[in-house]
Amino acid sequence: MPQYIANPTSRKQIRDFTNMLRRLTGLYDEPYFPIVEFLELAMPKIFTSFEYEIVSTSEMPNEYGVTYPEKNKICIREDVYDRAIAGVERDRFTIAHEIGHFILHKPGNIALARSDLHQEIPAYRQPEWQANTFAGELLAPPQIISGLNKNEISSKCGVSLQVSEIQLKNINK
Repeated sequence: MPQYIANPTSRKQIRDFTNMLRRLTGLYDEPYFPIVEFLELAMPKIFTSFEYEIVSTSEMPNEYGVTYPEKNKICIREDVYDRAIAGVERDRFTIAHEIGHFILHKPGNIALARSDLHQEIPAYRQPEWQANTFAGELLAPPQIISGLNKNEISSKCGVSLQVSEIQLKNINK
């Protein structure tokens, strides 16, 4: 499986960007980020050529979502979309993750890693780490989770306990 490498991006840079998106949409202090509405309504306003498509499970059986930055498009599997509307944490995260790929990994910002496969790519250059960090920062940012425990974060922000723990661990980074 090929390894990809992205332009270096720190958690702080990703956090600053997700906070800018929250401010831009008037959702800076909103604990439960409306990720489906953001996908449907805000993304086309922010990125005028953006489009998304909800596809059947049979069309995309092995992926929950796929981002095509070169086409300005995100495809989300229908069952993931439906569960995200219903508030299922994993599926909300999946949509936020794909939005992270769309925003962070435009053509020219990501490339095939041409290094020794045994050489570790630093997290801040890994596209999947960046997209996961984007999703966590968008859905459960420090200004919302400060002073909460992992169960409160999960409940208020609509994220899994695992995401809650990661966000708490990185709250001051």
